[in-house]
Amino acid sequence: MLKGALLRHSLRGKITLGYYAVAAIILVASLFFVGELRTLEARVMLGQRATDLFNTVLEIRRFERNYFLHHQAADLEENGRYIKLAHDMLTANRADFSAITTQARLDELHTLLDDYQRQLSAFAAAAPRPIESIEPHVRQLGQEVVAIAEALAGSERRQIQTTLASFRMLLLGVILCMALLIVVIGRALSLRVVRPLKEMESSMAAISANRRETLSAPSNDREIISIIAAFNHMLKELDLRQKSLMRSERLASLGTMLSGVAHELNNPLSNISTSCQILQEEVGESDAATQKMYLEQIDQQTERARHIVKALLDFSREKAFRKELVLLRPLVQQTIGFVRGEVSAKSVVQLSIPEALSVPADAQRLQQVFVNLIRNAMEGLGPEGQIRIAAQAMRVSEPPEGTALGAGCEAEGAVVEISVTDNGPGIAPEILPRIFDPFFTTKEVGHGMGLGLFVVYEIVDEHGGCIAVQSAPGQGTTFRIRLPLAIETGRQ
Repeated sequence: MLKGALLRHSLRGKITLGYYAVAAIILVASLFFVGELRTLEARVMLGQRATDLFNTVLEIRRFERNYFLHHQAADLEENGRYIKLAHDMLTANRADFSAITTQARLDELHTLLDDYQRQLSAFAAAAPRPIESIEPHVRQLGQEVVAIAEALAGSERRQIQTTLASFRMLLLGVILCMALLIVVIGRALSLRVVRPLKEMESSMAAISANRRETLSAPSNDREIISIIAAFNHMLKELDLRQKSLMRSERLASLGTMLSGVAHELNNPLSNISTSCQILQEEVGESDAATQKMYLEQIDQQTERARHIVKALLDFSREKAFRKELVLLRPLVQQTIGFVRGEVSAKSVVQLSIPEALSVPADAQRLQQVFVNLIRNAMEGLGPEGQIRIAAQAMRVSEPPEGTALGAGCEAEGAVVEISVTDNGPGIAPEILPRIFDPFFTTKEVGHGMGLGLFVVYEIVDEHGGCIAVQSAPGQGTTFRIRLPLAIETGRQ
C-alpha cells in the first residue's frame, strides 16, 4: 500500500507505471496474436489434410485409368491400397473434416468409395472377359468421389483465405488500438510529468523577471518537491548573499561619504568654535543680547551638525524596505554634500529639480542610488567636468530610450523621471549592455567590486521602476530612472 502511494507521488513511479502499462498492452496483444496464429495454424493443417485426401483420390483415379488401359493386377492393388488410405484418412480426421462439411457428406464419401471399390472389383472378377457396362459406372463413381474431395479441399482453402483476411484486419486493428493506447498513456505521462516541469519553467522565468520570490510545488511528486525545496533554498541563500553584498557596497559608499561628512561638519564646528572663543574673550564685557546671539549661533550650528550625523547614521543603518513620500531636491542636495570630498574643485554639479517634487520611495535606498550614480559619474570626469541632475513628473506610454532594465520599463502612467548626465568620456558600445551585471567592472583589481550599478538596478527594480542608460564614446553618459508616482505600484 505504501509502495503504491510512493509510486503515485513520484515521477519515477509514474514513468515506471507507464512502462508497465505499455509492456502489459504489448504482452496482451502478443498473447492474443499467438492464439490467433494457433487458430490459423490449425486451419492450415486442416487444409493440408483436405489436400492430402484430394491427392489420394486423384491417385485412386490414376491407378483406375491404368488398370482399364493395361489390366494389370499391380494397378488394381495400388488402387485398393489408396482406397483404404482414403477411408483411414476420413476416419482418423472425421472431427476435423466435420468443420469443413456435414457428416452426411462424409458418410456419402465413404459410401461412394465402398461402392466404387465393389464395382471395380466386380469388373476385375469378370476377367478375362470383363463386363463392359461396369466401366462407365466405375468412372462415374470415381468422378463423384473426386468432386466431393475437391469440394472439401476448395472449401478449406476458402476458409483459410477468409481466416487470413480476418487476421490481417484484426492485426491492423490491434496495432491501431495499441498505438492509440500508447499515445493516451504518453499523453497522461506528459500531463503528469512534463506539465509540472513546464510550470516550474514558467515560475523560474517569473523569478528571473522579479515577479515572484520563491517557487511553489506544481505537483506532489517527490522529485519535484525535492527540486523545489533545493531551488528555494538556493534562492534564499542567494538573497542573503545579495543583501550581504549590498551592505558591503553601502559600507563602501559610507567610506566615500565620510570625507564629505567631514567637510560638512567642519563648517558648523568652525562656527561653534569661533562663537565660543568670542564669548570667552568678552566674558563680563558684552551685554546679554550679544551673548544670547552667540549662544543661538552655537545652538544652530550644533543642530546642523546633529542633522548631518543623523543623516549619515540613517544611511548606514540596515532598515526594512518602506515607501514614503520623499522630497527629491533636499535628498539630492544632502547626497551631494556627502560626496563633496570626491568632487573636483573645478567640477560642477547642477540641480534642476522642483522644490516641491516628491516621489514614493525608501529614502535610504534612493540615496544609495544617487551616491552610486554620482560617484560613477565623478570617476570619469576631468577637472572641467559637469554633472547635471534633473527630475520631473510626467506621463509615459513607452520604455525610455537606450539600454533599459527593471520591472517598470513597460509600465504606463504617471512617473517621476530622474536623469543624471555627465560630460565624461562615455561608455564603449560593447560594454554598455553589461554595466548592470554584478561584479562587472573595467577598473583594475582592488579598485572596486563592480557592484555599484548592479545595486542601483536592484533598488530601482525594488521600487517597481526602470533604469536606462544612453552613452557614446566622447559624448558623455545619461542615466534615466523612472519611479511610479502611485504608491500601490511599488512592491512592499
